[in-house]
Amino acid sequence: MRWLGPLAGPEDLTAANLARYHAHLVAGDRSSATVKKDRAALNSFLRWLSEHEYLPARQAREALAVRLPRARRQTRDAPKALSAEQYQRLIREAKARIADDPLAGARDLAIILVLGDAGLRCEELAELERRDFLPARTGARLRALDIRHGKGDCQRRVKLSTAASRASVRWAANAPARWGNPPPTIPCSSRWVGAGAMAPTRTSGGRCHQEVLADILKRLRAAAELPAELRHPHALRHTCATELLRAGANVSDVRTFLGHASVKTTSIYLASGEDRQEHVVALRERGRPTLDQDHEMST
Repeated sequence: MRWLGPLAGPEDLTAANLARYHAHLVAGDRSSATVKKDRAALNSFLRWLSEHEYLPARQAREALAVRLPRARRQTRDAPKALSAEQYQRLIREAKARIADDPLAGARDLAIILVLGDAGLRCEELAELERRDFLPARTGARLRALDIRHGKGDCQRRVKLSTAASRASVRWAANAPARWGNPPPTIPCSSRWVGAGAMAPTRTSGGRCHQEVLADILKRLRAAAELPAELRHPHALRHTCATELLRAGANVSDVRTFLGHASVKTTSIYLASGEDRQEHVVALRERGRPTLDQDHEMST
């Protein structure tokens, strides 16, 4: 409706205008999946308008009958993830801030490691509470996070890396001086990010919002001299998925770890085409004797 103009109303949802809008999406190099998803939402809206008599039934039928144009780009772009060197540079930048402000620096380091090592979405991090940070069981090496407000209201439990656990505990150790006991541990308290100048839009002790997290990460990444396209919080989630697959985790395990609804979403992180084939062949041939070795054995 915004695309049609500020004065557009339901009566402007004609077949001709829908055809123009879809052509606009394709001209903008949107993927086929994006165009189809947008069309599905429009179809639901058209049916609702017709059912509640905001739109003549004939106009709704004609609009629903409009066929989608073929998208120019049939494959999704690979998710933009940080390289190992870029990720370490970002971590070093967060650690460097500890000297100037122990609490804010420890907080920044924990945010980076929880997003990058545990693969949380920014909104999941913002909704964490103190009770969601689970202590290590007897004999266990790793702590865990209970994600109770995942996308689509899905819940999961995510193991934290040793580095992420230590950074979270370190931040909590600095918190009592400002917030009293018990300290809000990890980014899982309603008071997690409200810390002075680093979060000027929130009062200390107020619930963190995604905008605050995004602002902190944007500044850290600018200081680490990362490219602009890698300065959004979701790039750390992409980094986590990519590193898990490179480490040998299978797609099903990564899907569970990240909380994807479908394995198709997780598969976009896989190397495509020739690179993936070379990886598969290398795995198959690992341990096989070479031609030179075969010759030596026969002689």
